[in-house]
Amino acid sequence: MRKIYNKLENFNSFVPNFSYFFSSNVISYFFSFFVIVLFARNYSPDLFGKFTIAQTIFFIIYSISFSNIHYYLNKSLSINFEKRRREIGSCFLITFYSSTLLYILLCIFLVFLNIDQDLKYLILILNLILLSEPFSIFYSELFVRGQFKKIFQIKFTQNFIFLIFKLYIIFNQIDVLYLAIVYFFENLFFSLIVIYYYKKNGNKFQNLIFSKTHTLKIIKTIILFPLLAFAFLISMRIDLLMISSLLGVEQAGFYSATSRIITIVLLFGTHFFQFIYPNMNRISSNNKEKFNLIYQNLIFLSIIVGIFVYLLSFFFGNMYLSLFGENFKVVLNSLKILSLNVGAALLINLWVHKQYIYSKYNQILLFQFSTIIINILLNYYLINMLGVNGAALATALSAIIAFTLINIAQPKEFYTIFSSFSLIRQKQIANAILKVIFVKANPENKEKIND
Repeated sequence: MRKIYNKLENFNSFVPNFSYFFSSNVISYFFSFFVIVLFARNYSPDLFGKFTIAQTIFFIIYSISFSNIHYYLNKSLSINFEKRRREIGSCFLITFYSSTLLYILLCIFLVFLNIDQDLKYLILILNLILLSEPFSIFYSELFVRGQFKKIFQIKFTQNFIFLIFKLYIIFNQIDVLYLAIVYFFENLFFSLIVIYYYKKNGNKFQNLIFSKTHTLKIIKTIILFPLLAFAFLISMRIDLLMISSLLGVEQAGFYSATSRIITIVLLFGTHFFQFIYPNMNRISSNNKEKFNLIYQNLIFLSIIVGIFVYLLSFFFGNMYLSLFGENFKVVLNSLKILSLNVGAALLINLWVHKQYIYSKYNQILLFQFSTIIINILLNYYLINMLGVNGAALATALSAIIAFTLINIAQPKEFYTIFSSFSLIRQKQIANAILKVIFVKANPENKEKIND
């Protein structure tokens, strides 16, 4: 089979390709952040809090709709690309039926839930995204082909067009329900464009294989995926939910200003790990020594990024929070606490991806549920003692404690982390970076494989 990716260990085309991939995500997060800042400044803190809660509920439901199926699909396509018609067909069925079922259950649940009627409508509209999301499954085909320039063009066009609609709604202070509708159509637009490029690559929908037997086989393989995604999201959002419950929606809105920027930083780390994920799978099975070398280099870089983020929050935290409004500065200490935890969070995220590579799903699940339990306990006591600062502290401590407990019987894992900071390792990292910088390559793999 012809190679879809160039080998990561040779760093061939790595920087140009990643620059497209990274830029597409930078644009998405920048536009999203820009919209949220304007939303916070033009609407009341109470309405901002409601929108934050509605988004949180969407993310929770989305997480259990096999949203992380791309870990299976990208791994499968990168190893057996010629079987993509069957793999994509089965993954589409799984995500389509799970998303539809979850949306129906949400509608039924909201009928009996005693909350503000506008919040119900907001939740229902935002969760329409669930119904369009399965059609974006074809994105994996573009990703594994290495068509990062196309991905950049798609995301730039999507964000630019719908930014105009969002700004019009916000500046005219139109009902926030219309903003939720725009979010749905934005996702639908993305799915349609991805489908267009999927067909342009020479694929035909009639050639997709919808096999019940194979679909059930995949479900058995990834049966823990919804729990993994749900546990991960809850561990990221439990602080916001508990602040809303214990201190009120307005305080949750204030706190979300700090957690949003930290979440964006962590998502960039996740995207980077996802970018190298297919190649890391190949390397892990063919060259353990090279895999460990890259893994340790990534540990070192994660801590460096964490230090850099903390310094930014220390010197520019007030400036950042003032973007939302002067009253948001009350959560400056929360921002500093969360930013101090970025290095550890990136390291743990890297460890989780390593467990995905080795299919240790039970290990991931045990870690994530341990994090949630510890987080809930710490949040309950620390929020009552320290307010929103307590929530930030609980979030920072819970993952570290859970990671330590899970790996306490595996001292080799801690040795790998600490040895990543040796002088020899730093020299290897410097050589690798210089090698990346001075290798010239075409930004995009032009290979086209037709059915």
